[in-house]
Amino acid sequence: MYDNNACIKHWFRGNSIKQYNKTGYLIRTETTINNPKSLGLQKPVLYLQAYLWFGLGCNNRLLDCCADVDVTSICEGQTDIFKKPVTHHLDKTVTPPDLRKERQFELCEELLKPKYSVHGFKTADIANALPHYFRNSTQIRYELKKLIVRGVVQKKKSQSFYEVTQLGWKWLWTSITSITYFENPIISKTFQNEVLQTLAQPSLFEEGYDLIQQGLSRITQELALNL
Repeated sequence: MYDNNACIKHWFRGNSIKQYNKTGYLIRTETTINNPKSLGLQKPVLYLQAYLWFGLGCNNRLLDCCADVDVTSICEGQTDIFKKPVTHHLDKTVTPPDLRKERQFELCEELLKPKYSVHGFKTADIANALPHYFRNSTQIRYELKKLIVRGVVQKKKSQSFYEVTQLGWKWLWTSITSITYFENPIISKTFQNEVLQTLAQPSLFEEGYDLIQQGLSRITQELALNL
């Protein structure tokens, strides 16, 4: 539906409010009013300005709710193990996985494929699936160790196969989705520059907002005179 396919939307009697990641930099919040009577609003165009203020109120309440969310509660307090080095049973420090590196990212994406969900996978399976990223099994084991010591991947009992744990599924999906749709959206360099220039000039937003206000006021006055 949107550039990055990530959207949260709520409905109420034909009306809706939604949030989505606009161009990868801004969380855009929109209220759509299709049934004004259900919200206590009048339908004639004369009351168009009331729609604006009602919509802004809805947007602000949703943003306030988002601001009250404790991010650590979403991650169950386990974010640190994925960001900091940890020590395994041999007292050796293992660096955290870094999905900014293409090899690690491709490995994590590969592990989420349905073909590994039943029987698991071997390092040979990863080598065959990602020959452009891994030259040998040693490189694969090195990257897998970062996930194993953090409980993302484990070895199946009495077998030589690995499998993704329940925690692993959560972390992999969350991390890959975040990077794909929020941190690294596909935007042209020109458009990025335009966004940054606009953000650096808040007066343009204020000027545009004033013009909208003036236009709505003029429409309201003209309609009132013609009634």
